[in-house]
Amino acid sequence: MAKRRSDGRYQASFTYEGKRYFVYGSNNDELFENKAKKKQELRDGVLDHENPVLNDYYDDYEEMNRLKVKPATIRSQRTWFDACAKVQIMKNGTTLGQMRIKDIKSKDCQKVQRSLIDSGKSTRTVNNYMDHLKHVFTVAVRDETIDRNPCLCIQPIRRTEPKASSTKHRGLSEDEVKTFLKGAAESFYLNHFKLMLQTGIRVGELGALQESDIDQKENCIHITKTVTRTDVGGYTIGDSAKTYAGTRDIPLTPEILETINTQKQLNHALYGLRFNAQLFPSVEGTLLREYPINREIKRITSRKGIDHFTCHAFRATFATRWMEQRPQDFEILSKILGHAKTAITLDLYTHVMKEAKETAMKAVKII
Repeated sequence: MAKRRSDGRYQASFTYEGKRYFVYGSNNDELFENKAKKKQELRDGVLDHENPVLNDYYDDYEEMNRLKVKPATIRSQRTWFDACAKVQIMKNGTTLGQMRIKDIKSKDCQKVQRSLIDSGKSTRTVNNYMDHLKHVFTVAVRDETIDRNPCLCIQPIRRTEPKASSTKHRGLSEDEVKTFLKGAAESFYLNHFKLMLQTGIRVGELGALQESDIDQKENCIHITKTVTRTDVGGYTIGDSAKTYAGTRDIPLTPEILETINTQKQLNHALYGLRFNAQLFPSVEGTLLREYPINREIKRITSRKGIDHFTCHAFRATFATRWMEQRPQDFEILSKILGHAKTAITLDLYTHVMKEAKETAMKAVKII
């Protein structure tokens, strides 16, 4: 039975000799033709269900994965896989994705890793791509498509570039915050910047906020959703937070409430009193995305002579100030940030905790 996907295409499946196959089409007629074509290819042996080419295997892998992960994750993983699958392996131009899955050797995976490195991608990106490729082969071993994972001997690349936490995702100094906010005084996104600094919420969570999420009776902000990518690259409000722990309540303070009320007034002035979209929209009044926010940050930092950073730095700054002033309450900070475990919080901000411990140690008089 055909069903329509979120990207508008139609999907159907069928079973051939005990294995399930998926076909797609822009309409029912095309779907029917593609289904008949694939069945004929299977009968003719063009498609080897015992030893499929890697690209065909990944199509099935992806469809089964849709039941387990979010569309944004599907889209990201497809990008990672495609980067690996497009690497030329054979002298005749055959790529990794065009090879039969059982014919892929460790040396082929090593060639993929080397090609990704030579393309100029960061070590972190290359490691992410190869980790996903390794996982695809792991699944293939589990379902007995192959006997051995050819990626098992591939070691992660040692990181050479500085961590984002010390550059674009770093915690800002107090002087940097003051200088930046002064430079952002006339920006439409001023209140967006302020709320991220005041609460540590992610930009996707900020973009998903509605007036109903501001609960003055309970004196908190309800974080329940986030802006997310669809599997075809669009943006939408997801039906949940980024993670299970991401669903949380952040206490309201007078300063936070002032920022929210100021944004409400700005929305009504720009878009009319009946504006009932997201509380922190883009400058066009549409769903907030990370790119325009980071573009505005770049404009302001360039003009004010501040080292470049991204909107994630606001979250890091909130956490850094908290750890500097209340290190004993790191468990509360972990809840406010929406981390699943306090170990994640401590791992991200160990440099602040180290400084706090040194200060506390100096203040304690023993003899």
